[in-house]
Amino acid sequence: RQSVVLAVAAVLFGCACAAPNPGANDIQLNQKLSIEAKGAKQPIDTRAVKERYPYAVRSFGGFCGGTIISPTWILTAGHCSILYAGSGLPAGTNITEVSSLYRFPKRLVIHPLFSIGPVWLNATEFNLKQAAARWDFLLIELEEPLPLDGKILAAAKLDDQPDLPAGLDVGYPSYSTDTYEAKIQSEMHGKKLSVQSNEVCSKLEQFKAEDMLCAKGRPPRYDFVCFSDSGSGLVDNNGRLVGVVSWAENNAFECRNGNLAVFSRVSSVREWIRQVTNI
Repeated sequence: RQSVVLAVAAVLFGCACAAPNPGANDIQLNQKLSIEAKGAKQPIDTRAVKERYPYAVRSFGGFCGGTIISPTWILTAGHCSILYAGSGLPAGTNITEVSSLYRFPKRLVIHPLFSIGPVWLNATEFNLKQAAARWDFLLIELEEPLPLDGKILAAAKLDDQPDLPAGLDVGYPSYSTDTYEAKIQSEMHGKKLSVQSNEVCSKLEQFKAEDMLCAKGRPPRYDFVCFSDSGSGLVDNNGRLVGVVSWAENNAFECRNGNLAVFSRVSSVREWIRQVTNI
């Protein structure tokens, strides 16, 4: 089973089976799963990255990231829920010099319009390099609140602006590999990108500005999205959560500098998040 999950997961950085029924918002919890927030002393050069993203968690066995949006709610990618059938939901935040924290999920709520495509392209055949997701959001409610202090652990502010200016500096916390076959990294590192115009993003046939935005790595590193980045939160320099890692140009088959990365647009589901979480 694990080899199947790993092989298919590369398609959407975490996807391993068909999309859930869009009409079924709540995913049933059929076993007790743990969410782990794990911290330890880190070298100085990694502390700055971790302090930059105090709302970052790892989820679904490290295959996906996630973002704390309140003491009891995590926002991640809808396609990450497909890994739920596995062994658990471990997540590690960017905590430094603290003991491990464990939390159990109370409820998983997927966006009702979530789908994996490109069914919306009316394609005559399915091309894995075209694979993408729409309305790619999942909310995880925790049984017990996280002890947010605003510094080591914090909730990200949710973006409600319908449009982001091209060139806006953004970034996200990553444990990703350089190729979809490689081992997931154990240390958090930051990726720096710039938001692209919808015109540039539309060169990707699957792109839909209604619920997506895209970004590209900034020089000189030209960072790119790769395997295990799914669900990580894209934030601006003010700590505003603007996107969730969803898919990328040429998907995970070619994790290379200069590829466009596509994020689910948080502002497009701001009302849905409010309805589900009261945040």
